[in-house]
Amino acid sequence: MERRSIQTLVYEELKKNIMSLRLKPGLAMSTQEMATRLEVSRTPVREAFLHLQAEGLVEMIPQRETIVSKIDLKRAKQEKFIRECLELGVIDQFLEKRDQETIRRMSGAIQIQGQCDKARDYLGFLDADDQFHEALFDATGQQMAWAIIAQRNGHYNRLRILYIQEKTVMESSIQQHAQIVRLLEAGDRESIRRALAAHIQRLDVEQVGLAAAYPDYFDSGEGNERERRIGTL
Repeated sequence: MERRSIQTLVYEELKKNIMSLRLKPGLAMSTQEMATRLEVSRTPVREAFLHLQAEGLVEMIPQRETIVSKIDLKRAKQEKFIRECLELGVIDQFLEKRDQETIRRMSGAIQIQGQCDKARDYLGFLDADDQFHEALFDATGQQMAWAIIAQRNGHYNRLRILYIQEKTVMESSIQQHAQIVRLLEAGDRESIRRALAAHIQRLDVEQVGLAAAYPDYFDSGEGNERERRIGTL
């Protein structure tokens, strides 16, 4: 396998593990450690770290280590704002044609979420959640907008992982998705926008509680005082 493909695979594997919290916020890693674990050379790991640092998912300390970034609530709020604005922006376009195939696709994602709820499969649930929302962007030809959401949600996405582990959250999310589908079928523009905005914004209420429950996962703000420089690891 040629070098670029290995770099991509290493980047995707590291990002998946950061986003799923398998690599926990604040965890210190070395290039050699990850290279050994992934059975690759140090170069693709180093390049993946650089890419992840650009996305705000790791902090590289010259000549020492790379640390999984703690969850920054201010950044998570900005990432959520981007998602809300872009998703509300495709509603009008979707309602112009109300594609039934997309409705079926969204309904299928809800069914998968129900199965994941029973199995307490958090990662599978969030994957189906993304499929539900991505369907609107595909239907309106706005794949670039969804790509922006997917690439810039590292802090918000980790909040989602913590949030859905709270009791009844998966069940309520399924209920909200079902309501959104019903409103899309009915073409009730204003009700759809209110329901979708409320669905995306609901995590705000829980942020303080999550930070208190997982204090080691969150950025206290002290790290902002340190100068961050990219070094050779």
